[in-house]
Amino acid sequence: MTFGIAQYTNLTQEQNNWINDLSVELKTFFENRNYGEDLKQLYFGLITVKPEFDQFFKKKRPRYRPGERTSYVDGIEIKSNNCVEIDCKIEFSQVSNLKKDELIEKVCNEILTESDSLTRLSKLKKFDFESYMSDLKNYLIDKKYTK
Repeated sequence: MTFGIAQYTNLTQEQNNWINDLSVELKTFFENRNYGEDLKQLYFGLITVKPEFDQFFKKKRPRYRPGERTSYVDGIEIKSNNCVEIDCKIEFSQVSNLKKDELIEKVCNEILTESDSLTRLSKLKKFDFESYMSDLKNYLIDKKYTK
């Protein structure tokens, strides 16, 4: 399964790098795992913007795009295959001054919480949610990202 965290933030470059490193780690962890044919790609959009930009970055409901699809954004071709996109929104004031360990824990807990929405996507039938959540939780605990 392909896994990724897209960032829409006003955090510092250093904080963005920490989250990007987490995304790369999780991508590597999940790349050889299979939780069913209905979910091949899982992306989390992390929204952490200053209050003055909040109106432009609303949290959207989770989206499931079944089958292979090709779309174009700004002239760039984007291909997806049985893809879910989930938004995670964390108030900027809660994380803007956090150190690395605290920020990563906050992001990981938000991903765990928002992962529950996978059970509410009615078209996502052939997907082993329990195995996915177990693997994710155990990995985050083993890496000491969450408690």
